[in-house]
Amino acid sequence: MRQPLRVILSHDVDWSPKGPGANHVLARRERFDDSVITRVVKEGFNPYDGISELMDIEKAVGVRSTFFFRPKYDDGVLAEAYADDMKALVKGGWEIGVHINDASTQESISREKKAVETVIGKTCGSRVHYLQIRDTSLFEAAGFLYDSSSMFCRDAIDPRNMGFFKHNRLVVFPITIMDTYLFRYMHVNEENIVANLETAADLAIEKGFMTIVWHDCSIRMKGGRMYPRVLEALVSKENISLVRGIDAYHLVQEAGKS
Repeated sequence: MRQPLRVILSHDVDWSPKGPGANHVLARRERFDDSVITRVVKEGFNPYDGISELMDIEKAVGVRSTFFFRPKYDDGVLAEAYADDMKALVKGGWEIGVHINDASTQESISREKKAVETVIGKTCGSRVHYLQIRDTSLFEAAGFLYDSSSMFCRDAIDPRNMGFFKHNRLVVFPITIMDTYLFRYMHVNEENIVANLETAADLAIEKGFMTIVWHDCSIRMKGGRMYPRVLEALVSKENISLVRGIDAYHLVQEAGKS
């Protein structure tokens, strides 16, 4: 029997609860259906806040994921603004990770880890904003168990972005598929998204793990709204399990003891 594939589900929360503002959204109105734009104009609706929708989608198929929160957002809002969301996520079985803004030193990484932990308690996983990672060893020194900031190819499904590797005791899970890269670099049309994810999963079987990043801000966008169908396709396949980052870490540790 072939080894099981563990698909790590993760979401980067790139914007504060305020979102980018109506002008930003309207300048990108082609990314949304007219019904969403109408709500933005009439209600001041923020379509970039997709945390609760992602929770509902994942609950419907019985899976949980990892959400990476930034300690401080571009508009100056701190992680505390998401305290209620973080508590609801943890209570429901989801994992909270740290979306690092400044990965230049161990001190900056430790400081940002502490900032998120002040809100929600211990965190184990990290991902650097914009994947601007410099020295992987700094994450282990800062107390993280695993990191998921590495991506060796952004415009194709690439085996280098599958599986895991270790940097001393730190486990690194490369990003296999990122929603924005599917659209921007790989130029995948909405109707072909599920097929591309299935192709990636078929290739990743031999590696044991693949990691998906689906931003909460994209869940109402054209393309990003395909996430429910992606999950349905993956959970329907035998020999595939959908896991959080911390689950994948423990699986790697257990395999190392056998």
